[in-house]
Amino acid sequence: MTHYDLMDYYLENKTLGIKLSIEKVLKGGWTDSYSHITRGIEIYRTSLGNNEILGHATHLIGYGNIGIHSKGKGRLKMGAGIAVLTEKFDLDKNIKNANIGSNLNAGVVFEYSFPFIVKGNMAISPSIRFTHYSNGSYKLPNLGLNVVSAGIGIERHLVNESIVSDVVPKSLEKQRLSTGITIGRSQYSNPESDIYNNYNFNLHYINSSRSKLIWGIGTDIHYNESYHNYAKNDPNSKNSLTALESTRTGLTGITGFTLGATEIHINVGYYLYDKQKLDGALYQRLYLLTRLGSGFRFKVAIKAHNAKAETVEIGINKDLWKN
Repeated sequence: MTHYDLMDYYLENKTLGIKLSIEKVLKGGWTDSYSHITRGIEIYRTSLGNNEILGHATHLIGYGNIGIHSKGKGRLKMGAGIAVLTEKFDLDKNIKNANIGSNLNAGVVFEYSFPFIVKGNMAISPSIRFTHYSNGSYKLPNLGLNVVSAGIGIERHLVNESIVSDVVPKSLEKQRLSTGITIGRSQYSNPESDIYNNYNFNLHYINSSRSKLIWGIGTDIHYNESYHNYAKNDPNSKNSLTALESTRTGLTGITGFTLGATEIHINVGYYLYDKQKLDGALYQRLYLLTRLGSGFRFKVAIKAHNAKAETVEIGINKDLWKN
């Protein structure tokens, strides 16, 4: 399915996909706070509902599986990686594809599964999944493609061990104040416009609770060069806004969870200052933080406005204080 109704009439067929994945059960350390933890890689190929206009997608992702109920039997998979789409927008060859402007994209997967043993090390795993393809507005158009599917898989456990654990989560509660910068690149107005840099500066207070859940609050300062150069009558005018007027400042709420040295955050923010108000007052950011040492964390993020991606970002965060 598409983000916007204007593309729905191109969807002629149901999607059909096939996947192959391999994963490893993790034990010891922080993983003992969960009933079941695995990590793995997946290769997946699927049709997109219209072979001529939308083509097919093939992705390679890294993912984690978390046991969320029934002592680890009910699992939530979350993963991200690269995706190649066979068809993209082209003014001459495929003008009807208003969804994606590039063959190379990012792929994001959320999947719920409930495997059950049928014999020995063999298991059947029914699942429901949501797959999203987007280039983060690096190349317009970028309305995005979503694939919602139900499936069934066959699992073979190479190590004969139970997937059920009665481990009681350890007590954990930490607080920190961190700051960081991320950089991305995107187009803003149309597929023929230039690609510009985006910058984000943040100051966040984070609390990690005993249940491994994260909550917090913070402020973001956004500067988008293409937003700075945007003007209604002259998109290429570099004098349309001053640097200050093209800076957007927001207040954001933070939630997420921690997986050892890695954290996944979901932020929803509100612009306190936005001169042009082209994208609305609300913004969202989904990102992954991985601890590097000495208080530094590597960050990969995608920023959006009501499911419309603005940019994919990478950067560094630094803990200023922690308790």
